[in-house]
Amino acid sequence: MYKDQKLIVFLLAGAFLLSGFTYTFGEMKVHLKSGMVVAVPVNKDDIVSITFEEKAKTTKGNLLETLVVPNDKPVKISSATVLESGRWYIIEASGVISDWSHVQDGVDAVWCYAEWRCGREGQSWNQLRIDEKGMSDITGNPIPYNPQHIYRIRYMGQGKRAEFYCSDAQGSWSDNSGSFTVKIYQE
Repeated sequence: MYKDQKLIVFLLAGAFLLSGFTYTFGEMKVHLKSGMVVAVPVNKDDIVSITFEEKAKTTKGNLLETLVVPNDKPVKISSATVLESGRWYIIEASGVISDWSHVQDGVDAVWCYAEWRCGREGQSWNQLRIDEKGMSDITGNPIPYNPQHIYRIRYMGQGKRAEFYCSDAQGSWSDNSGSFTVKIYQE
């Protein structure tokens, strides 16, 4: 059995023991991709909800470091980690920034979502730059807007530290605010 399957069986067996034999009127079955079926006796009236929490691929990777990339200074932030040439990494960017003095948001790592400035559909601005490129440029494909303002891409190491900055902050930082949180995971 796989490690994750053993954990599921253990947790479901514990739920079985806690439910007690006297209240068992049916069973809940979990069908795993491996073909294994886990059955847990349960009274359907006792079930309040069933939740499956999907873990992003990045949570299985090894978090190497977390960086804060400011939008209110004309700086470039380098990773402490040298990203090994030919090795895949996951770069996750989150947060919102503003390129204007009268608001505190409106732009995330990939999109301008401020309707007053970029329209209802928004515009792909790629404000977070990674080694001089936007996240969409690195993937080679458009990245859909995420209202949670979290984006993940695969990134091939270049044998050097990665460099991050906010595009607008390099020439027009005095009216900007906010920052992005960037996490680098080894895949």
